[in-house]
Amino acid sequence: MLRHFTRQAARATTGTTKRTFLTTASITPRIQFANNNSAASSLLRSQISARAIVRPNVFAVQQCRTMFIQTDTTPNVDSLKFIPGVAVMPDSSTAEFLDARKAMASPLAKKLFQIDGVTGVFFGPDFVTITKNQDAIWQLMKPDIYSAIMDFFASGQPIISEGADSPSAPADTMIHEDDSETVQMIKELLDTRIRPSIQDDGGDIEYRGFEDGVVKLKLKGACRTCDSSTVTLKNGIENMLMHYVPEVTAVEQAFDAEDEVSQLEFEKLERRLMNQ
Repeated sequence: MLRHFTRQAARATTGTTKRTFLTTASITPRIQFANNNSAASSLLRSQISARAIVRPNVFAVQQCRTMFIQTDTTPNVDSLKFIPGVAVMPDSSTAEFLDARKAMASPLAKKLFQIDGVTGVFFGPDFVTITKNQDAIWQLMKPDIYSAIMDFFASGQPIISEGADSPSAPADTMIHEDDSETVQMIKELLDTRIRPSIQDDGGDIEYRGFEDGVVKLKLKGACRTCDSSTVTLKNGIENMLMHYVPEVTAVEQAFDAEDEVSQLEFEKLERRLMNQ
């Protein structure tokens, strides 16, 4: 996950690392064809559906709005970033859903969790990151993911259901009057220098506090389950914060209660495998 901080340099020397899949689907209820009586139009009308079409339609289709979904790899092989070309979350906010129960708060997240293999959904300002289990195959999942994303944006529904907690701009790095000068500098760096790089790879960070020289951060999205998350914290974020803020001596990953349980189970599994 060092790509968080070397990605732009790599692109300058080796070219873009993005892989783009052009996906076209009609999001209007009525489609008009140049020649309604032609055999080609009849055949095309019978084949067009609300599901994703991998190849763009080259026939004469008039008054048809289209959505082009771009996909981008992340340092996590089990996470992909889908960029629909429209705003996803308002006010630069983010939202993460780690199970189907929490996904009930979002029509899109709920739909995505109905796809076999999906284990996590993360909404960024202009992207959607999908995390799958290790056994799932992206090529089998992508058509359903494309379809779910396009159907949602065609519906005009809000990204977060009414009555659920409304998203807001990131508050973790908001500077308060009682923040020390050191904390203010940490929050400023996280918000302006580090968060954009993390989001570029389909993830996000959440500031959890600063105590005795240690900055506590929570990784989200693609970064949360990435094998190189420790490298990201130590070689990327920690080095940058220590360089600009001498008071910082270390950066540690913060876990919620459910994350700690998952980590303990993972460590138990590792020990069992090593003892075999």
